[in-house]
This record gives sequence, structure tokens and C-alpha cells, in this order.
Amino acid sequence: MEHLIAPITLKEAKADGSFTGYAAVFNNVDLGGDVILPGAFTHAKTTPDGQIRIALNHDLRQLAGKAKFAQDGHGLRVEGQLSLGVSYVKDAYALMQDGVLNGLSVGFNILDGGAEWEERDGRYTRIIRKAELWEFSIVPFGMNPAALVDNVKTIRDFEAQLRGLGYSQREAKALASGGFKSLGHRDGGLDSETLADELKTLKTLFTWN
Repeated sequence: MEHLIAPITLKEAKADGSFTGYAAVFNNVDLGGDVILPGAFTHAKTTPDGQIRIALNHDLRQLAGKAKFAQDGHGLRVEGQLSLGVSYVKDAYALMQDGVLNGLSVGFNILDGGAEWEERDGRYTRIIRKAELWEFSIVPFGMNPAALVDNVKTIRDFEAQLRGLGYSQREAKALASGGFKSLGHRDGGLDSETLADELKTLKTLFTWN
């Protein structure tokens, strides 16, 4: 399997392990001299529901979740969901939140006649035109230093915002983890209408442009 690191633009990541972004960017030359052209992923090995697998360090024995995917003019856009119920995935997500695991890498096979070499700016570059996508992985380092996860919103951020609204630490943890219903009955405090308005404000704060 071939691996290629491309600049990752992570648009949104949530405390439940879901995220959107680009797992590969087209027309980007990595440090190994590879370029993936737009639309190059003509085939993909998918899950039964048509999604691509997410792995850790390209180790298919350590799967981390799955993602919907599509190609556009910019790259390979993914809408992923990490399987946080798996212990090593939860640990890896904590490292992502801390900025320790901050790279993404695409795993693929080049199909017959799907690549050629050409000279660009005085160096030979492999142009990948036709490939089969296997997975994309969370990695600590990549061949392209720009291939970093830009941001991961943490559940602790949300808890801090809730504490600012007057919730106890226990209530903030419960609400951030399981939603408002997980709190059960709350004596006193804000009425439901005011609380709803303030939660909408919080949602706005955690919506990325």
C-alpha cells in the first residue's frame, strides 16, 4: 500500500468523535515527490455501508472508525466518526486533542497505468492519476509537515463554558457528555427558556466557519 501525506484542513471536530475535513489535497507535492491529481481515487475499498475506514498509523489491525467521502476540486473530503467506545481509539483521540497526534495520511494502491513521472521545478515528481483508496490514518508525523490536524474541539472546552453558565462540575460533565437530558431534574437555576437561549449561544460559539 502507498502512503501520501497532504495538507489537512479539519473544518470541524466534535466531542463525540465526529469531524469533517480533507484527508488529502489534490495537486500538492509531498516531500517524497508525489502528487495526487483531482479525481484520482477511481476505486475504493469500503465498509458494507460505503464508507472508508479510518486507521491508526496505517495499521489495519487498529481501525479507528469510518468516514463518508467524496472528491471535489480541492481534495478528498471526509465526514468521519471515530469509534470512541474502543479503548485505543479513545486514547488516540485524547492525543489528538492535546496536539500530539496531528497528522493524517492516505493509504492507497496505484492502479495499472495510474502514475507517471515528470519533471517539475528541476525535480522528478510522480503524478498519480488513478488509484484505489484503502483508508486514511491518524499519524504523529508525515512526509509533508503541512499535513496537520488544525483544530480539535475538546469536551473540556464545552464543560468550561457550561460552568460559566452556573452548572456544577458534575452537571457540566454530564451535559457535555450526554446532553441536557442526562442531567435529569435540576432544582432551581435557569428556567428552560433562558437555558435554551444560552445553550444556543454556546452552540454558536462551537460552530466553526
